[in-house]
Amino acid sequence: MQGKVAFYVRSGNTSNPDNNWSPWAGPYKTSGESEVTCPPARFVQWKAVFLDPDGAAPPSVSWISLAYQPKNVVPVIDDVALQEPGIRATGFASQGGSGNNTPVQLRTPHGPGALPSPPPLDADAAARAARIDIPPQGFDDKGYQSVLWSAHDDNDDDLVYAVYYRSEGEHDWHLLKDKLTQRFYSWDTTSMPDGAYYLKVTASDSPSNPADEALSTERESDRFEVANTPPKIENLRADSAGATVKVSFEGISSAGPIAHAQYSVDAGDWQIVLPAGSLSDSPKESYQFDISAAGEGEHTVAVQVTDRFGNSTAAKKAFTVSGHAAGHASK
Repeated sequence: MQGKVAFYVRSGNTSNPDNNWSPWAGPYKTSGESEVTCPPARFVQWKAVFLDPDGAAPPSVSWISLAYQPKNVVPVIDDVALQEPGIRATGFASQGGSGNNTPVQLRTPHGPGALPSPPPLDADAAARAARIDIPPQGFDDKGYQSVLWSAHDDNDDDLVYAVYYRSEGEHDWHLLKDKLTQRFYSWDTTSMPDGAYYLKVTASDSPSNPADEALSTERESDRFEVANTPPKIENLRADSAGATVKVSFEGISSAGPIAHAQYSVDAGDWQIVLPAGSLSDSPKESYQFDISAAGEGEHTVAVQVTDRFGNSTAAKKAFTVSGHAAGHASK
C-alpha cells in the first residue's frame, strides 16, 4: 500500500448490503496490524478511501487480504444404506474375506454427500479433494453385514465416523467400530446372537477443528436381522412299498420362512421339492414326495432346506427297494 489510503469494513447476513448491515468500521491505515471491529456475520465488505496525497505520489493499492474465521457448522449424514445379508463391502484394492469373491451390486446411499463435490475454491480444499474417495466394492460373503452412508460438511471439514449397534428392545448403543474415515463398514455377524438390530452412524469434524469446537451428528439405520443359525430337518422318513419309496420330512427355521428345499438320490442331481400347499411361506414346512428307484437294492436319499438368509442344512436316509422297476423321482 502506497500513499495515504484508509480502509473500512462492514458485515451483514444478506448477499446485497442493506439497512440491516453493520455501520462501516474504520478507518484502518496500518497494514497487517489491525483487527476489524465489525460484528460476526455471513458476508463482509471493504472499501478503500484515497486521502489527499499532499502533493506526494497518488495513492495506489496493488492487492488486499482480509483474514477471517468461518463459523463451524454441524456435519450432515444424508443417508444410511444397509446392504442385504451375506454381502461384504471392501476397498477396491483389497478383497480378502472368506467368501467366494463373487461381485455383487451394492445399494448406494442418497444425498449430497453421495455426489461428487463441487470444484474447491481454496488451496486447502483443493488438497483435500485430491484424496480420491474410491467407492467400495461388494462381494458375496456368508455371515457378513455391510452398511454404506453418505455425509457432507458445509465447511469442507474432514470427517471421522463411528458405527454403533443395539438389538431391538434395547436402549443403549454399543460401539461396533470407530475412527473410520471411509463411508462404509462391514463386519462378521457370526459373533452376534440371532435377532433384530439397528445401527447408528456418527460423524464428527474433529480432524479439522479444535476439540472444544468440533461438532458431530448421528443418524440411525432401518431395522435389520442377523440370522446365522441353520434350519433343522426333522422326522425324515423313507418308507418303501415295493419299487416305490415315499419320503417325508419337516423343515424348521428360526429365521422366518424357509426359502426352498431339494433332494438327491444316490448323490445325483438336486431336485426341487415343494412343501404341502406348494408355497414356502412358513418357518415350518412339511414335505412329501415319491421315489421310483432305478433298481432294487440299497439307496440313499439326501434332503436339504435353506432359509431366506442362505443358511442351509442337509440330512440323509438309507432305504431298500425290492422289485425291478426303473423310473424317476416325482413329487
